[in-house]
Amino acid sequence: MKPKKYFTGRSVFFLFFTGWLAFIPFKNVAADGFWNSVGAREAGMNGASVALHDFWNAQNNQAGIADFKSLSVGIAYENRFSVNTMGLRSFAFILPVKWGVTGLSINYFGYSLYHEMKIGVAYARSFGPHFRAGVQFDYLQTGLGEGYGHFHNLTFEIGLQADLTPNLCIGAWVFNPVSMKFNSYQTEHIPVVYRLGLAYNFSKKLLVTVEAEKNTDVNTVLIRAGMEYVFKERYAFRIGLGTQQEIFSMGFGLYWKHLQLDLAARMHASLGFSPQVSLEYKF
Repeated sequence: MKPKKYFTGRSVFFLFFTGWLAFIPFKNVAADGFWNSVGAREAGMNGASVALHDFWNAQNNQAGIADFKSLSVGIAYENRFSVNTMGLRSFAFILPVKWGVTGLSINYFGYSLYHEMKIGVAYARSFGPHFRAGVQFDYLQTGLGEGYGHFHNLTFEIGLQADLTPNLCIGAWVFNPVSMKFNSYQTEHIPVVYRLGLAYNFSKKLLVTVEAEKNTDVNTVLIRAGMEYVFKERYAFRIGLGTQQEIFSMGFGLYWKHLQLDLAARMHASLGFSPQVSLEYKF
């Protein structure tokens, strides 16, 4: 039997570089919250998720769900900066079909006087054993209380993953590549967000991941890194570091049969901790 061939470094660089250039944005500026990573496992590694194979990549990078073989559902909650009115509630489910994997996700952030909602319908599939791609179409809504009404629009996001070696995966993701906006005002553009990262499995127990994020609203590039250690195939311990805002994170995971429970907290340099919890079930 011939050994499996993986993508060469040159071919993968060309693939991601040309894909990146294909979605150069126009203008920006918008509401916050539609592009943040979801899931307490990812939060424990400071949000470094673009190169992971994980349930919550139904929202974080749709290519990461392309190999799922069973129906899965999950819920998550994040209390940003421990402020009651800044809760992010998330729901997702994944359904494998004949020609790939489909998904539905719903995020709701805020309260009656201000909220952001995102509903996404995703599709992902594998192209051979070492390359995966996914796309998600999003409905976005921002609501203001006291009679100010709602702003809404449609956009999409695209994700790619490739296995460079049996233990090393590269991932890329872009949100809102055509720079949609909420209304006719030029200043109300939704930013374009790019992520590029690597995940390396040193063993079945130890995973290290790192990624870079560029938001067209922000001049600097955000760097995140995380580590996960799995003990006795049931318990997971996670830490993460980052530049700029969220500088530290920690988390814990419990695997029991078809159930996965994750807890995490991310620390903002100025605003403090944001605790998170997520629960997934695979049928």
